[in-house]
Amino acid sequence: MTSELERAARDVRSAVAIVAASGRPVIGIVGRDVPAVLVAASGAHPYRIAPGDELTDEADAVMGRAVDRAASRVLAAVMAGSLDFLRGILVSRDCEASVRLFYTLQELHRRGAIAPPVHLVDQVHQNRESTLQYNVAQLATMWEMVEAWASGGISTRSIEAARNELADVRGELERRRSWRRSGRLSGTAALHGYRVAAALPPTDAARLLRDAGSEADDAGFPVFLTGSAPLGDEVYRAIEGAGARVVGEDHDWGDPILTDRLPARIARDRDSLLRELATARLAGAPAAASSTMAARAKATREAIAASGARALLSVVRPHDEAPAWDWRHQREQADVAAAMVRGEAADDLEQVVAVVETLRAAS
Repeated sequence: MTSELERAARDVRSAVAIVAASGRPVIGIVGRDVPAVLVAASGAHPYRIAPGDELTDEADAVMGRAVDRAASRVLAAVMAGSLDFLRGILVSRDCEASVRLFYTLQELHRRGAIAPPVHLVDQVHQNRESTLQYNVAQLATMWEMVEAWASGGISTRSIEAARNELADVRGELERRRSWRRSGRLSGTAALHGYRVAAALPPTDAARLLRDAGSEADDAGFPVFLTGSAPLGDEVYRAIEGAGARVVGEDHDWGDPILTDRLPARIARDRDSLLRELATARLAGAPAAASSTMAARAKATREAIAASGARALLSVVRPHDEAPAWDWRHQREQADVAAAMVRGEAADDLEQVVAVVETLRAAS
């Protein structure tokens, strides 16, 4: 039986469109580098856009086919008018596909071909003072853009209120992560939770997460997933349908969301607050396209140990090469059985299942 949480995860766009129809501004987010708390503090609803199931023929004709399908599907949704309810779209400069998406959207908006305006949020992932100052300046520009789109001001009080609402959702996600690591929640259900948390208003998301509860104990073979962020839940379902259980992952639609800290201290001056936000993101789990191979391998090793995984599986789809760069280092440091499914094979769920079975036998 399909749970309410799963139904919500599969159709978050309709729920967010209802929010927009109620009169509340909605601002779209692409990527993990955009601090949702600033959007929420403006009075707008921050909606992190997940790839939909639109056909990408028109998007491919505009942006080209040699780009990760996650970006192509977002572009297809915008071009189809499915996201016309957005006041604007904030795009992280977190990988090549996101950059291509931004410049394509920017040009389409300039020509009047799409409704929502776009803005690029560039957060460089280097822990040094000059980089931090640059990141703060980028967030200051985003602050002003969000206020203009939302027609509402951001204040210390509104940031604190937004932080507290998002912290409630974060608490529910952390509780579900503990269930997952103890075998009481599937990876597929965890993925649904992250999708809902990133898309719906915090009160709705927290209620859905709270009401979903845990699942029966699952003795499936524990696997840690790395590689491309999933377009939907099909890869998770295939892995867990083969008798395994995804106990953790390092893509940006999963557990790494919990490593991006919310501001602990709400400073009264804007620069100090933005510095806190920029520093918090730098402390988050490293992403493939913006971090060193050594940092990624170390984070993967620690996450495998924390999750209790007995195998490491990398699924890297075509035109998303960055996760594959880290593979040799991840595999060497994982200290568990490891295998990769890459390129066209990653789109074949039967091949993914076959590799899962090989990993189980090897462990």
